[in-house]
Amino acid sequence: MEQVRQSHQVAAGSGHGFEVKHGDLVRIIDLEGAQPVDFWAFNRRDFLEFLSCQHTRPAIMKLGPGIGESAYTNRRWPIVTVVADHSPGQHDMLFAACDAARFKQLGHKGPHANCQDNLHAALRELGIALDFTPQPWNLFTNNIIGPDGTFVQAAPDTRPGDSIVLKAEFDVYIVVSACPQDLTGSCGERATDIRVEIVH
Repeated sequence: MEQVRQSHQVAAGSGHGFEVKHGDLVRIIDLEGAQPVDFWAFNRRDFLEFLSCQHTRPAIMKLGPGIGESAYTNRRWPIVTVVADHSPGQHDMLFAACDAARFKQLGHKGPHANCQDNLHAALRELGIALDFTPQPWNLFTNNIIGPDGTFVQAAPDTRPGDSIVLKAEFDVYIVVSACPQDLTGSCGERATDIRVEIVH
């Protein structure tokens, strides 16, 4: 019988990082629906090995992994595997994390919470400093590719309580950000809380 070892409520627009052991399950829950989650995973023995979207796509020859398939690292090893997906399956592997420059590009004036800052703040709490930002796996993110190769950013079709479950393939640091992107429609009407559960 599964036991929830840790449960983290991640506030809208914020991020959180934590340690996950090899074989543990990570359940990410969209509490209110239509909330994208930027997701990163790093090898705890060497944080310069991390989940890499650009290495995952050729490994599985798809735009993103489904149930039973893995996301891969920049050294081409599986790092997390999709065990279950109780959601519409909208998990983007093409877009960079939102950052201050992106909000400025979209016409926002002044500071704005963003996933890049959330990542680095969470990593600092784990004792890690990076001078670059890996592309996240954008869970519950509805980026639609048109037949001419253009993108449309739409609100996710997730409903309250939808979730995805990932298995850690070795000891990892996980970082999630309850994406605060409120200028493109990708968060629905507003950013909302998420929950992350570590199941042993």
